[in-house]
Amino acid sequence: MNVEFVVNDYLLAWNLLFRPSISEDIQLMKERLWKNYSKQYMKMEKENVEILKYTSDFIPDDDTIYNFIFNTEEFKLVKKQTDKYRRFLMRIWDTHQKEIQASLKELLRFKVDNSYQILVVHPHLDNVEYLKKNPKKNIVWGKKEDTEDGLKAIIRVLFTIIKYEIGDYQGTNREMVSAIIDLLVTNEIYTRVSGFSKYEEGIKKLRLLRKQLYPYWLMYMGADREELVSYMMRDRMPFDIDKYPIEKNLRTTDLFGFIDFCCNNQKYIIRLSELDRL
Repeated sequence: MNVEFVVNDYLLAWNLLFRPSISEDIQLMKERLWKNYSKQYMKMEKENVEILKYTSDFIPDDDTIYNFIFNTEEFKLVKKQTDKYRRFLMRIWDTHQKEIQASLKELLRFKVDNSYQILVVHPHLDNVEYLKKNPKKNIVWGKKEDTEDGLKAIIRVLFTIIKYEIGDYQGTNREMVSAIIDLLVTNEIYTRVSGFSKYEEGIKKLRLLRKQLYPYWLMYMGADREELVSYMMRDRMPFDIDKYPIEKNLRTTDLFGFIDFCCNNQKYIIRLSELDRL
């Protein structure tokens, strides 16, 4: 899997125009453009989809507003800040990508041939989006909290990539699939790369579901009974081992097989009587 972090001027300009303003100067610029070019402004409303489809090959039908924005000091400043943010993300990815790629290979158990382009926008735009069926695997990325913890930012990027890769598989069980991706990326890979258990991290509303899946997730990773105890101690997530027969077939399936197992057996996995104790 190849991951590239880039800044696309058209996409950055579009986000500045149609997302909440990140500064007073940007708001004033938008007001000037609306006053002088309202028709062109309205026609641009859905061009982000075209930019995501074509990226570097995108050619606007009318580049009047884009040309205006590109020459403003406001845009030049935002682009400079965005490129600094891009270099920050890229540096963290480059530092940890060898370990991340090795963990993905071990835990996914299928090859990811796609190349992902992370289209970085200003972090204050607080925007993440992608087109599900786009041949170009492009993800718009700009999150306020990223600069607080670079590794955690990369884990969030990786979660989004794997979610993109899995797509609508078992789409009627979206929460189950999201919880499994959380276990894979936010919990296990983050733990391996950071050197500290990160099983308290993840989507809050899926916390109880992850705890119910956790014993089977350990079996998927190949843990025997003795190793289950070691993992429980590492992650501080105890469960009654005697109530969980080892599912040896899980250690030989891939992530799609694990998703199928969890979805097909959820009435046994989700023990409603135990939720209040988790």
